[in-house]
Amino acid sequence: MNTVLMDITLRDENLVTPSLVMDFANIHRTYDRFEAAFPEGKLFYAVKANANFEIVKLVVDRKGGLEIASLAELEKSLDAGAIGEQIICSNPIKNPAFLKAMHRNHVYAMVVDSTFEVEKVAQYAPGSKVYVRLAVDNKGSVLPLAGKFGVSGEEALAIFDLAKERGLQPIGLSFHVGSQCLSVNNWVNAIKACGEVWREAKARGHHMYFLDIGGGFPAGHYHDGTIPTIEEIGSSVMRAVEHFIPTTPDLMLILEPGRGLVGESGRLAVSVVGKATRGESTWLYLDAGVFNGLMETFEGFPPVVYLMADDAAERPLMRYTLAGPSCDSCDVIARDIELPEIHINDRLIFIDAGAYTNEYAVAFNGFPIPSVVNLNVEAVAA
Repeated sequence: MNTVLMDITLRDENLVTPSLVMDFANIHRTYDRFEAAFPEGKLFYAVKANANFEIVKLVVDRKGGLEIASLAELEKSLDAGAIGEQIICSNPIKNPAFLKAMHRNHVYAMVVDSTFEVEKVAQYAPGSKVYVRLAVDNKGSVLPLAGKFGVSGEEALAIFDLAKERGLQPIGLSFHVGSQCLSVNNWVNAIKACGEVWREAKARGHHMYFLDIGGGFPAGHYHDGTIPTIEEIGSSVMRAVEHFIPTTPDLMLILEPGRGLVGESGRLAVSVVGKATRGESTWLYLDAGVFNGLMETFEGFPPVVYLMADDAAERPLMRYTLAGPSCDSCDVIARDIELPEIHINDRLIFIDAGAYTNEYAVAFNGFPIPSVVNLNVEAVAA
């Protein structure tokens, strides 16, 4: 990351808080790392992570793909210059208007994980390429996604058969190991499960060539050995594909990084707007909370935050509860967090905030969502 430019921007007294500052040069470098770690993979950025138009355009300009979940994301992808071949939809629930629009714009493929969805796709997007989402182990992920989506291998085979009967084109499988996955084995075990279904599907006459390993790629600057790198995941995934997936000359290996591509490239700048003593706790109230930028802390993601002040190293360390500005009692960001002594009007910086910050945010109580500052938008791929 261009820490000099980022630091200058975050220190700027004219920077209105809350603000989300994105470094596009760093996104390019992370993109390069994904391409190197998955030499046979095709990157389809999960737009839901950060739908900043310039990020979407960056991916399109690099000839990458986009994974979308809604009509609005489809329209943004097309506005950024993407064509149908560069777009897939891994949202298992799609309304008729969205299906019609994807069909009209020749979106490459879409997921199904129920017989009801097969019937709906066949009705509103006839002849579409479809892939089935397997339910896989999400243990080791900060935010498990298991339960809401995904089917067993036996159910997947039945869906393949029904899709073919309804005139659709079954092409492969997908899975999701959970958001911020910290276990490389989750990908390996999921690919093994896919291989078993893959073989049976081929035996039933289905042409299998599409393997979508989903997202879940973690982000984090606090390298304490608990966060696997892109390179570590890539090495294990490529070996697992070679070992467990039957030889397929036209294999398409799809990855859907969202947080993994943009998470480390964002910084959220906030201001301390209030302070209070509540029993034995000292509370700090920020101008961004769980409703307007820090929702992921409510879901269990530990915030990584520091004080932006020239004398930060000289201040005594204190324990604080961090809360947002709203009137809702659940608007609490972190408890018992250690920081240098904080005063009202001090500026705090949350790192690794490039994903799911503004996408989750709403102006509850009238408090604004973070403004966006894009740095190095003209940066080119290495």
